[in-house]
Amino acid sequence: MRHYPWRALIKGIWRTLVALVLTTAFVIVTGILAGGPSFTWLAVGLALSLFAAVPGYLLYRLGAPDHSAGNRVVMLLVLTFASVLGALLVLPAYMSREGVPTDAQVTHVVRAVSKVSEKRFPAYQVADRTTGENLGRLRFLSTEPKVGDTVRVRKDPRGWFNVTIADPTGRFTKLAALVVAVLGLSAFFLGAGGHMPDD
Repeated sequence: MRHYPWRALIKGIWRTLVALVLTTAFVIVTGILAGGPSFTWLAVGLALSLFAAVPGYLLYRLGAPDHSAGNRVVMLLVLTFASVLGALLVLPAYMSREGVPTDAQVTHVVRAVSKVSEKRFPAYQVADRTTGENLGRLRFLSTEPKVGDTVRVRKDPRGWFNVTIADPTGRFTKLAALVVAVLGLSAFFLGAGGHMPDD
């Protein structure tokens, strides 16, 4: 009688969980970078997030059977896509819980280097309406406030992240979180099955 390969399954689950935890840690780091005060930080964080899944994947593939190469490639692609989306979620998730609601005043509109960016993605320099403290720049607003207008924002009491709008978890954030959860679950099953024997 042939026995079910429980040892291979447990090994696959264990290695997959380690890979997911390690990937999550790197995603948080890249998300913190992406939440910086300029477009440069955003670009750097997103670029690094493309490689956030690599350390976990390399650890996972140690000892994986040769016949699971296809599974491993798909798993890496799934984790990479989830890492990029996950990095974008770190800022709104943190600020929705820890950010302090504050009334801010637009002090000036900061223009990007290129004319295309200047037209599509202006950044709004804001300051605390009460104290005058410079709070940083707001990006990707649904409205176009003018200098002197008051906007409701959230500021990070620890100073880790850039200032955000008052409600940083919009529809995009919720949809992205759902996609990341589905991708993470898919990666788990791909990884767990990747250590199963072929025959």
